[in-house]
Amino acid sequence: MGLLILSKIVMKNILLITILLSVSVSCTSQKMEIIAKSTIKLEGVNTNINDLININGYYSDAEFGAGVRSNLMFFADGTYVWLFGFKKDAVEDSIANNIGKWIRTWIEDGQIRWGNYWGVYRIEGDIIIGNSFVKNSFWKGWSFDEERYKIIDNSTIEKIYLKSLLKSSESYYNSHSTYMSDFFQFIPADSLPSSNCWLKEEKWIWRNEEDWKSYMDRIKTKE
Repeated sequence: MGLLILSKIVMKNILLITILLSVSVSCTSQKMEIIAKSTIKLEGVNTNINDLININGYYSDAEFGAGVRSNLMFFADGTYVWLFGFKKDAVEDSIANNIGKWIRTWIEDGQIRWGNYWGVYRIEGDIIIGNSFVKNSFWKGWSFDEERYKIIDNSTIEKIYLKSLLKSSESYYNSHSTYMSDFFQFIPADSLPSSNCWLKEEKWIWRNEEDWKSYMDRIKTKE
């Protein structure tokens, strides 16, 4: 009887180890795929996006108080963030006066994080093309999407394209359209949060390694 119980315990442990190894290999494979496919890079220079649209605030596809769905913020350094929310006691005026104070945050890897999707973008004419990422957790893989935003005017943009660039999503997009139409309106705000994020700590997201090293030196100095 004791040997039977011991055998069951051993089998469960082997199964658990197999699952953990499988998850680990899958996440590593996804990251390598993302690194290979990522063509939009941080260039270490100002993109001058503020010549085309307002960036001293954020964009939203829903009215405040009506269930903000996809808040979006662009930074002149080539990064952007979307799908972030506000603390439950936030009101429109308080956000306008100090948006950084009211953005919902959490602790991850011992650091304060905010924003679900971080990405990098380039501008082609009146189109902003972005690659956004979600870093994997232990039980969840990476996310790697391409979005395209058409500039309507300096306070209005339209999301016209959304597609996952991971190979595992190819079958889905063989039968689903990537075209969409979702308008975002600019909302001015003061005291914007920093664009420092986990993505900028990844060497592969930078065009030049020296720019990555300079960034890492800067944030270490501030710690």
